[in-house]
Amino acid sequence: MRFSTHDGPGIRTTVFFKGCPLSCWWCHNPESQGFQSDVLYFEERCRHCGDCLAACPEGVTDFGCRRCSVCAEACQADARQVAGKRMTVGEVVREVERDLIFFEESGGGVTLSGGEPVAQPRFAEALLRACRERGIHTVLETCGFAHPETFLRVALAADLVLFDLKLMDPVRHKRYTGVSNRGILRNLEQLVQRGRVVRVRIPVVPGINDSDEDAGQFAEYLRKLAIRDVELLPYHQIGTEKYRRLGLTCKLSETTQPAAAEMARMRAVVGGSR
Repeated sequence: MRFSTHDGPGIRTTVFFKGCPLSCWWCHNPESQGFQSDVLYFEERCRHCGDCLAACPEGVTDFGCRRCSVCAEACQADARQVAGKRMTVGEVVREVERDLIFFEESGGGVTLSGGEPVAQPRFAEALLRACRERGIHTVLETCGFAHPETFLRVALAADLVLFDLKLMDPVRHKRYTGVSNRGILRNLEQLVQRGRVVRVRIPVVPGINDSDEDAGQFAEYLRKLAIRDVELLPYHQIGTEKYRRLGLTCKLSETTQPAAAEMARMRAVVGGSR
């Protein structure tokens, strides 16, 4: 995604990685959760011509299958679109270098996002180092879930780490994300101990992590680590339509964006200027 202004300083090019070890209820990029390519189905564009069915190597006889991308290649109406493709580090770098002038003028650079970049550690580290060799500022956006050695190896290769903090309670964290947060918190603590530049980002999701108790837990933990660069991200429904196009169910389809007053209340307790 080019011309991003929300994933680090300046104008940035964000590289989205496929695959994530978490399955957050509020994920707005569900097409990035799996490691393989996905096909999104735009029903409103479909002409029901049958070209996709005729091209299907498995002989599927309905419009619901999205297990491969052959149907998308056959669709003339662009009703089926592929999310995810294999690329080399060199190919990604060449795409990124097209935006060098914007990086230089704005103090921007490249942000690795996802999915979870650290879930593909060798590629992520190689890409970060390739960008650094070219003088391109790098940002790693991460959920922090990885083996400690692997996590630090990738994270230390970035100029800035955007570290997502979801919930403090390990039981509730596992309920809403699929994993415990014990290893995640350990990785954040080690990163801070190494003196790395870290910005903690907290998605504020109504009914899940926006209570006074949650705010107090966040504040206490961040105070212990002396982390002052904190960004609160209000939940939004921008990604809910993607679930339908992927044939998935969005668990928070009825959840609305938190009001400005609620965000101000959280910010007053947790801190941060964003």
